[in-house]
Amino acid sequence: MLGLIPRPFIDELLNRTDIVELIDGYIPLKKQGSSFIACCPFHTEKTPSFNVISKKQFYHCFGCGESGNAISFTMNYLHQSFSDAVETLASRLGMQVPREGRTTKQQQSTSLYQFLDRVSQFYQHTLRTSGATAIAYLKQRQINGEVAKQYQLGYAPAGWQLLETHFKHNKHELIATGMLITQDNGRTYDRYRQRIMFPIHDRHGRIIGFGGRAIESTQKPKYINSPETVIFQKNRELYGLHHVIQKQHSITNILIVEGYLDVIALAQHGVFNAVATLGTATSSYHIQLLSKHTKQLIFCFDGDEAGRQAAWRALESCLPHLNAGLDVGFIFLPEGHDPDSLIRLEGQEQFIQRITNAIPLHRYFIESLTTDIDTSKLAGKSQLVNKVKPFLLKMSEGPYQQLLIDEIARLSRIEPHRILQLMEEKTTHSMAKTNKSITRSPVRIAIAILLQHPEIVIECASQLPLQLLDTQRYRVLKELLQQVTENPDINTAKLIELWRDTTLFDAFTQLASWEHLVPESALKKEFIDIVLFLAKQNQEDVIQQLLKKAHEQGLTEIERLDLQTMLKERHRIPNDK
Repeated sequence: MLGLIPRPFIDELLNRTDIVELIDGYIPLKKQGSSFIACCPFHTEKTPSFNVISKKQFYHCFGCGESGNAISFTMNYLHQSFSDAVETLASRLGMQVPREGRTTKQQQSTSLYQFLDRVSQFYQHTLRTSGATAIAYLKQRQINGEVAKQYQLGYAPAGWQLLETHFKHNKHELIATGMLITQDNGRTYDRYRQRIMFPIHDRHGRIIGFGGRAIESTQKPKYINSPETVIFQKNRELYGLHHVIQKQHSITNILIVEGYLDVIALAQHGVFNAVATLGTATSSYHIQLLSKHTKQLIFCFDGDEAGRQAAWRALESCLPHLNAGLDVGFIFLPEGHDPDSLIRLEGQEQFIQRITNAIPLHRYFIESLTTDIDTSKLAGKSQLVNKVKPFLLKMSEGPYQQLLIDEIARLSRIEPHRILQLMEEKTTHSMAKTNKSITRSPVRIAIAILLQHPEIVIECASQLPLQLLDTQRYRVLKELLQQVTENPDINTAKLIELWRDTTLFDAFTQLASWEHLVPESALKKEFIDIVLFLAKQNQEDVIQQLLKKAHEQGLTEIERLDLQTMLKERHRIPNDK
């Protein structure tokens, strides 16, 4: 399949894909020095060891060893083949992948983000011009025109082919973004009909999908979300987060509610810090994402059993992040109320007071675990320790974990160090996947430096004796040097991509993130010295082969002249290794 996609297209795709932005769309990254870090998506860990380096357009996990460029990440994270990963990355950028039977000229379609913005404008226009039923519903929910405009609310009329008719040259984009449903017979129809439309933005403000709310009580289901697409994964997005970021420079706290209309109703009453999940449970990813913007999260749930179960799932998702200083609280609403109805009943001031008085996570944690346990009895103390142990193990070591252990120790009358011992007994397993050590050698160090810093080749090209690396022994190094020389602007990601279809791809991926222990300030000198050393070593091997042949069977005239030339040059190449 690789041969069906022209190499120049792959190079251009990697040129236009920013790996930091790509990965940050799936895993919230935090800047640390010259790289970005996160907890690795390919193995379970408590401390971030996943690094993304913008300059190299490359990622590497120091925990499990996974490494690669934008294509490798898409393949591994989305479990796609090479060609599917290329299609995914191209779709994000609005590029059409050239295939056998098509013109090889790179054709561009409209970016999917830009296209969905046009769809949103169409829905907004329809609301204003022919959405009387939808406007009446919004007025009934006390949502005014200013807030509807701020959140770009729109209206999908009752027709079955309205989008396909209006965007008649964009059927590919309509299908790719999930706006059309394709039947088994190949026919298509609009996914959303007679619904109020809520554009879903990513945190950068780009529209990535829609939510549609039924207007009539007879319509089922009440809410429809866009399906999973190359730009929309509903379990990784939060409705309203873009508006929170846009509205506030410094975000004191973020309120997590359950629906679009809750977010909008709260904004209508001056509470602009609410977000909602998209029909999924709050995940650890959501917590990572939110903690990039604030250190206080307040979850708002119904007070019934379903609401408390949702709150507990949210609590579990928060546990790995508490030692980083995250403050988490919970609000449980009175029976029969949602945030929309409650703020209309009580007003903004009273609702904000509920946020201020939210139940702290540690209190909700302890109260939930001690329900039906009599800690005055020996059996109750044992039950409590056994019950709390799995949750404490989800946390990394740190102050919050220690304070929780101290509280459990106070209730159980078991010393904190003994609780820690009991926890350690549970953690005897180790990671199955570990980094294989790489043996240091001059050629491996040279290749690693070249892969990690291809610009060095251009900087010292005049000092590199490429003609003396002609034997099979150093063929790979010479080919790498030539690839960089022919592509002076190449980076790590694109250089490794040239070797994807070879047996050396995995080895090069490892070397691209290998800690070769050469200081940054000495890289250039070390690289030149190694190449000169290898060139001298290579020349010496050739000389010895020719001398042996001269002794055993004689040399041709050309070989004799080559030997004379090499013997003269023998001492011109410095030997610093």
